[in-house]
Amino acid sequence: MSTFLKGVLVLNLLIAASYVGTRVHAQRPPELDTTGAAYLRVNINPTDIPPMVNINPYETVPKVEITRLPEIRIPASGCQNRQNFQTGIGRSISGPLMITYLHLPQQTVATLTDGNDSHSMNLGAAGQITTAIYLQPNQRLDFDSEIMYSGCRPDQ
Repeated sequence: MSTFLKGVLVLNLLIAASYVGTRVHAQRPPELDTTGAAYLRVNINPTDIPPMVNINPYETVPKVEITRLPEIRIPASGCQNRQNFQTGIGRSISGPLMITYLHLPQQTVATLTDGNDSHSMNLGAAGQITTAIYLQPNQRLDFDSEIMYSGCRPDQ
């Protein structure tokens, strides 16, 4: 390599080093709180005036009313006649029947059909009912999987 090229190379390296030397800044580590956790300071209000929020712009007093409905309790009673007791496993339960035990598998979808109308609902996780379900003579409860049930048919 010629002396001229060596000189140009050295000159370029000196220029690059002086440029990089003036542009390099060390980054400070983040500030630490009393527990040693790092955090960044953020000024969300750069003025000396604290922010004001009017939460009641019309100067009205909110009105709150609580309505207490009477508690309705219908006690589930067992069958008066043991021959009216029914238990089974299936995908459908037809009324009239007072269901007192219903064991559901995971994520069961139930459809209540009465005459010409039907309503579906997701019964969620597995479990048992804690009350009675009263099915009228024209009602049917259908499930998307096999369930176990028991209950009492009314006296005929």
